[in-house]
Amino acid sequence: MKNPIYLIAFCASLYGQPFANLAFADVIFESGTLGPTGLARGVVPGATVGSDVFNGVRFQLTEPTITTRVGGHFVTSTGATGTVFGAIVKLDNENDFPDSGDLSTPDVLGSTVITFPEPSAEVFGSLSLSLDSGWYALVFGSSLFGAAGDGAMPLNNPDIGDPSYIAWQTGDGWFNLTDLSDVFEFVDYRFVIEGVPEPSSIVLAALFLMCLITLRSRRRDK
Repeated sequence: MKNPIYLIAFCASLYGQPFANLAFADVIFESGTLGPTGLARGVVPGATVGSDVFNGVRFQLTEPTITTRVGGHFVTSTGATGTVFGAIVKLDNENDFPDSGDLSTPDVLGSTVITFPEPSAEVFGSLSLSLDSGWYALVFGSSLFGAAGDGAMPLNNPDIGDPSYIAWQTGDGWFNLTDLSDVFEFVDYRFVIEGVPEPSSIVLAALFLMCLITLRSRRRDK
């Protein structure tokens, strides 16, 4: 940064803006490896996502993190258009569920809206949240947070490890999708969360101090 004006702006951004804006986001959680895309609904097994059925996955963060985007592998209903919401919910532990079916309780930390693709594709919505270490759920559905549509999540994305999938359905409330394994095996979803580790106050202070020292050095050289 040879121009001092840009250096001043950079220092100011360190002090007053989210650090996620200064770094390249990376995948902080993914439930499965992306499978074949470009498919019409019904070509492969899929889990319905709509106003009556939400799909989710639990995930754990081991350090404070700033999220940037959430997404997954989706496809819209044949001949239809619409949107799906993605929401991050704070959980008490690895067995917990969201506190409400309509996601209106304080454990819902933020949401975004994503357009259902046709044919199937991996799509994302921006969602910037500062999260502490702990357990959370990423939930997709419709008819909340401005989303209105119907679609599915293709189940052709090989699971990474043993993801903890959950769902909500009208009349049934929240439940573990493994409970339905005797009827149909709900596995191989593609849930994705991107973000960056949240820097500690010590790191931010050190970077800001380095900026000030550099600015002062440049002034002396003039």
